[in-house]
Amino acid sequence: MDRHAGITLIELLTAIALIAVLAGIAVPALDRILLNARRNAVLEDVARAAWLARSEALRRGRPVLLCGSRDGRACAGELPAWDQGWLVVPEDEPARVLRLGAGAAHPRGRLLANRHSFRFEPGERRSTNGTLAWCDDRGDAAARALVISPTGRPRRIRGAGSLECAPR
Repeated sequence: MDRHAGITLIELLTAIALIAVLAGIAVPALDRILLNARRNAVLEDVARAAWLARSEALRRGRPVLLCGSRDGRACAGELPAWDQGWLVVPEDEPARVLRLGAGAAHPRGRLLANRHSFRFEPGERRSTNGTLAWCDDRGDAAARALVISPTGRPRRIRGAGSLECAPR
């Protein structure tokens, strides 16, 4: 009997079922990895903006603001604006943007703050302290926050800090 080389229908269906099971396991893990990467990128960008605002205040000898912005041209003045982006601007020249940030830029994530702006003072004067937190649909366990101290120094913490990551 002359047999032709190849695979049977049962072997093909077994391989497809195995691929489906592996994909079902990998997709949630990949989603979690992508959300974590976006969270870390946003918080790193905000931390760099805070360091820039702090150093610019020292260099200029005048206050510099880190604030939420809806349009990328001016400080918004309300808390939900941090999702759309943020600005670093000199307090006495609010139209001069030193740095522009993109905001949360993820449909499942949001950037919360307990201040509409953070004022960084030159020298040893007290700056505005507060918290910025990344929250997503995974809740407080996956939240991370950036706490800005009264000296203007930012630091990252696990959780949402003093903010609450309530579901949307």
